[in-house]
Amino acid sequence: MTLHTLLAILGTACGIYYTYLGVVVGGHAVDAQKRKSPSARFLLTGVAWSVGPGDEYSEAGKQICRKGNWVLVAGIITWFAFGVLR
Repeated sequence: MTLHTLLAILGTACGIYYTYLGVVVGGHAVDAQKRKSPSARFLLTGVAWSVGPGDEYSEAGKQICRKGNWVLVAGIITWFAFGVLR
């Protein structure tokens, strides 16, 4: 397995995990309508849902946002390294 392949797999895994966290954090929305609606929870997975103050989430949701920020940064760094080494 080459370094390029490993970086591509890691970058893709970060993206998938970030999307998963976006769906999970929807269950911690303060707004009850967004929390119950699967379509509204899916819309929260837009680009950079974890960036911001996180006022729309409960304390558990804010913790997920912090984790999401780390995953987002790791994914960006991984894809940047993939592009540079390519």
